[in-house]
Amino acid sequence: MDNSKIKRRIWITWETQRRSIELARQFNCELFIIEHEGVVRYPKSIKRTLQILHSRKPTILFVQNPSMILAAIACTYGIIFRTTVVVDRHTTFQLNKKVRLTPRNILFRLLHRYTIRFSSLTIVTNNYLADIVNSLKGTAFVLPDKLPLMEPSGHMAVKGRKNVLLISSFAADEPLTEVLSAMQDPSLADVYLYVSGNDKKLNQTIRAEAPRNVVFTGFLSDAEFINLIFEVDVIMALTTSEYCMLCGCYEAVSAMKPLITSDKMVLRDYFKGALFVDNSCAGIANGLNTVLGDIETYRDQIGKLNTRLQKEWGNTYSELENRISAISNRS
Repeated sequence: MDNSKIKRRIWITWETQRRSIELARQFNCELFIIEHEGVVRYPKSIKRTLQILHSRKPTILFVQNPSMILAAIACTYGIIFRTTVVVDRHTTFQLNKKVRLTPRNILFRLLHRYTIRFSSLTIVTNNYLADIVNSLKGTAFVLPDKLPLMEPSGHMAVKGRKNVLLISSFAADEPLTEVLSAMQDPSLADVYLYVSGNDKKLNQTIRAEAPRNVVFTGFLSDAEFINLIFEVDVIMALTTSEYCMLCGCYEAVSAMKPLITSDKMVLRDYFKGALFVDNSCAGIANGLNTVLGDIETYRDQIGKLNTRLQKEWGNTYSELENRISAISNRS
């Protein structure tokens, strides 16, 4: 690809998300993060997106989905201006939700099909989602997250003999109640669990009744979050959703920390070397005791996983670059 095309690559996202930041850097894109909240979010985000497209006139346009609206704008722009549009899509397939014929759901499904059909390429994180994209006459490419570059800048004080970090966003698919119950197990009395994320989203009764060895960190800056990752002994990232790749798993592998995650097919296939648990109180408690009782073995396994994933990701990325170049050259 010639330099003029590389210079006209841009990446737009409507939220700060580590995957977009890492991929934009890797693809040599000019990154635009547009963040607005409340009732003005959509009109302001749409206006800013159109301004960027008008001023930059990208040859290759990358966008993150979510937002579905952003992806639809990008696809429409691609049709009108014959621009290569690459949509990095995750978490917006509604696989675990009941189908309801509400106006919002109908609009979602229309845009769902439109953005898959009319993007030049849809990047997803696993083969199951790729099959969905291809079945709807889209063009899918599987690219898991790139292991983030993380270095500690200082120390965070921790309280326990052993310390665990649960990487959380307090989303509905996280088995937080089961985790808190597990921390009441007598075998974990000397273990402290740190729960990251904005706990204002959490039911305050749940917080008030949490065991004494659970610490809710509240919002952390990037630097504080990374420092905490490197301070703890074990990292936990859990979900009840199927086919969902978790950012916390990548972060654990990047920091080469023992990882406990949910026993889901896509996680088990990709994060070999982690310990996989069911999302029950007993399963989580047993998992914690297993890893904390043999930290060096699990650390070694994650170190080997880190090396393998970096190599595999580099090969997959090279293949994706070739695919995007071929599509762009045909435009």
